[in-house]
Amino acid sequence: MQSKDEVTQAMEREEGLDREWDSRLGLVLNEAIEAVECAWAGLAMELQRFGYPAEKPAPENATRYSYFNAIKWDALEMSDAIYWSLSNEEREKDDRDLEEFEATFFLRGDYSTRIKALAFLTAGKVLVGDG
Repeated sequence: MQSKDEVTQAMEREEGLDREWDSRLGLVLNEAIEAVECAWAGLAMELQRFGYPAEKPAPENATRYSYFNAIKWDALEMSDAIYWSLSNEEREKDDRDLEEFEATFFLRGDYSTRIKALAFLTAGKVLVGDG
C-alpha cells in the first residue's frame, strides 16, 4: 500500500508532466480543448434527451492538458451511454455512419449528434497527437 507521501509525489509528478504538455502544445492545445468542448456540449444535450444528467468533469490538476483529458474521457463515456440508449435500428445506422466517417473523414449533415461529436473529439485528439 502506498503511503500518503508516495501518492502526493506521484500526483506532483503527473502534474509536472501535464505542465510540460501544456508548454509543448501551446496554442494547439487551446484548439484541441475547443474541439473536445464542442463534442462534450453536443453529447451533453443528447444525453439529457435520454433523461441523464451531464456535468462537466473536474480535471485532476490545474493544467490545461489535464482539463483536455478530463473532457475527452467524459465525452467518450457519454458517447457510449448514448449509443447503448439507442434502439437497435438507430445503433445499426450509427455503426454504419461511424464506419463511413472513419473511412472518409467527411462529415455528412444527416449523421447523428453522437457521430458529429465524435468527429470533433477526433479532431481534438489528432491536434494533440492522441489519436
